[in-house]
Amino acid sequence: MAKTLKALTTAVGLLVVGGLTYLLFRPCTLLMFRLVDALGATTVLGDCRAWAADSGAWLPEWVVYSLPNALWSAAYILTIEALLTPSRNKVAIAGIMPVAGAVTEWLQAAGVLNGTFDVLDVVAYALPYLAYIIYYAYQTKTV
Repeated sequence: MAKTLKALTTAVGLLVVGGLTYLLFRPCTLLMFRLVDALGATTVLGDCRAWAADSGAWLPEWVVYSLPNALWSAAYILTIEALLTPSRNKVAIAGIMPVAGAVTEWLQAAGVLNGTFDVLDVVAYALPYLAYIIYYAYQTKTV
């Protein structure tokens, strides 16, 4: 139970850090900002963004644009790891979100979906999943 709680707490932390990165450094045109507005927190967020604009000038572009995807992918995988019992299906289920994220990037490249294709986003989705596959194989001795 403690291991599950730790994994879920870590997953929530990853979601929060990824979300804050979006809210503080990304353009206000993203869908996430509608939720902030609906919650009446636009003024507070504006103050935080003003502070972050000074602090975030030194951040590499990949931290702002790709790292949140890796964090969200890892949070999803941690949640699956914590909640499902070991099975071969577990690895496939853990791959749903990272694969879906990578597919949306490729659909953007093809012009099927709106957005800007970024190969670093594909890498950001894939790395946590590849790390999980290696971890799972090591834990279950299937290598």
